[in-house]
Formats: sequence, C-alpha cells, structure tokens
Amino acid sequence: MKLLYSPLKGCFVCLIICCALCYRAGAQNYFVGGDVRYGHVLCNSAESRADINFPTYGFSFYLGNNFTGGEYWHSYWNYPSFGLELSYDYIDNYVVGSKLGALFFIRPSFYKTEKLSLNAFLGLGLSYFSKTHDRSANPRNTYIGSHVNALINLGGQVCYFVTDRLALSAALKFSHSSNGQLCRPNLGLNFLQVEVGAEYYFQKYNYAVTKQEKTKYNPNRINLSFSPAVTESKHTGEHYFAAALSIAYSRQFHPCYSFGIGYDFMYNGTIASTPWYTDASLSNCFSQGVVGNFECSWGNVALRVGLGAYVFNAKYQKLPYYERAGLFYYLGKNKSQYIGLSIKAHAANAEYIEWTYGISLI
Repeated sequence: MKLLYSPLKGCFVCLIICCALCYRAGAQNYFVGGDVRYGHVLCNSAESRADINFPTYGFSFYLGNNFTGGEYWHSYWNYPSFGLELSYDYIDNYVVGSKLGALFFIRPSFYKTEKLSLNAFLGLGLSYFSKTHDRSANPRNTYIGSHVNALINLGGQVCYFVTDRLALSAALKFSHSSNGQLCRPNLGLNFLQVEVGAEYYFQKYNYAVTKQEKTKYNPNRINLSFSPAVTESKHTGEHYFAAALSIAYSRQFHPCYSFGIGYDFMYNGTIASTPWYTDASLSNCFSQGVVGNFECSWGNVALRVGLGAYVFNAKYQKLPYYERAGLFYYLGKNKSQYIGLSIKAHAANAEYIEWTYGISLI
C-alpha cells in the first residue's frame, strides 16, 4: 500500500502548494462558504445497479479567493476564484460506504453583475472511501480498490448577492473518484449532485475592475517532458512501471489559451502480463502516438487536455486512441519549466496517473 499512498499523498501536497502560490498573486478578496448537497451515484453498467444505484447526501466547507485585479489573467477570466474545499458524502449502501473529499478548485466566471455571478467549476484533489474491495468481506465492490483516490469535480454554479458581502449559491456538479489503476479493481465511482449554500466575502464584492493587457510574449513553444507512472496489472496483481517521453509544439492564440500537437513515446509494463496478448514481449510494451493538445491557463497554473492516436504497437492497446487531462504549474516568469499531474485514459477509463516534469526548448 505504500506504493499507492506515497504518490497520492504527494498529489495532495502539490495541490496545497499550488493553492498557496495562487493566493499570492494580485489583489485578493477572501471568502468562506458552505453547502448541502443531494445526488445519485451513476451506474457503470446494468450489472452495477444492484450495488451502487443509491442516492448520496453531503455537505462541504471551503475557503476561496476572488481575484480582483493585479494580474492580466484576472480580467481575461472575468476575475475568477480559487480555493480549497473539504467535503463529506454519505452513500446510502453497504458496498462503498461514505466519502471524504479534499480538493483545490478553480472557478472562472462567464458573467458578472452587481448581484449575479455565473461560474464554471473545476476541482482536483483526493477522496477517501470508508469501504474498499475485499475478496472475502466485500467482493461486490469492484468500483473502489483503495481507500485513497483521485477526485475530479466539474460543474456550474450561480451566486446571487443579497448584500455586498453575502451571496446565496446553487450548483450542479459531476464528481469522479478513481485511483488511476494504482490498485485494482478500479471501475471508479461517479456522482451527479445538486448543491445549495452561501458564501461570505471579507471585503466588499467587486464585480467591475479595469481590464489589464498582457505584456508581449512569445506565442510559439516547443516543450520536452517526461512523465513516469506506476500501475497495477489486474491479471498478476503486481505493480509495473509506465512512462511517457513527449515532445510537443504549442501556439498561444490568446493570453490564456494555446493549442498544439505532439509526439509521445510511451511504455506500459502491464502489457506483457496480459493473457490474451500471448505473443507480447517486453518490446511490445512500447508504443508511440500523435496527440493534439489544448491548454488554458490562470497565470502559472494551467489545465491541459489532449486526444491522441497510436501509430506504433496500437494492436496491444485497449483502443486505437487515448486521452490525457492534467493540471500543471509553470515555474518562473518565463515559464521555462513546469511540473504537474495528469491522467492517461482510454474512452475515459483511466490507465494510470502520470507525474510530469517538462522544459521549454524555445
């Protein structure tokens, strides 16, 4: 279990550091909030309805910072919010138990007035489930193979300000928990939840701030990155090394957006242990792919998603295409280096969690 908990604890530390660094940038307006939530577990298949087709009840508390100027990207993102959320969800069944969550969130605004704010919500962190798979005590739980899992929340939120410091909120969110195949079985759990709550701002809510322009920047970059990972084979129960070496070109067409194309050299040690690949050898654990990337950034913090297609050893992969989604932090004013975490998946089914270090060649 140390192999599992070490990277996940590291993930949590990275998120705390990332959150702290974001809070230092520009003008600040801290707020606290809380909500209650009701939802339902989304079944993975028809067979899962007997195990996890149950409602969820929960609540959360969070501390946030509504940026109100000081950096160019504050105005480009309509003065977004960053924060840290702690949550609890009770799942009304005996298979997976209850869930504790801790995540770092980004909340850009689509629309703001003196009274109303319409926001998107993206959260990344860790979840803890009270019950996991056990061959004798809990064999039906094929959804959660470890107590600690990665947590991803996506959704939309509306805030209505009843005073210049107090807002009422409502949100619809999708929540996904998985350990990225670090410990099997790992079908993962998905929730769809409705939330209602309130937020209190320690300073007067300011919705209209002068837009700032970004200083001149180089729109073209060539990045080289290395992303090691660990994954468990469901056939042998052993852990194997995985990694990707990537070179990519990106073009920044907006101060906060860029797109590009890259080439991945990948390795996954579990392929040689897969029974139906009877002719697979160590050399077949290597693959190559072409990937298209899109990235949006909030200062030094960036979200990157990619869609790739295998061009070498594709027959040993689950599907001919793959996806990546990750959160990265660029180091220095010139953003010449970056670190981050991402998930490689096939049709949204996680293959493994990657740790990434990259440098910009130009």
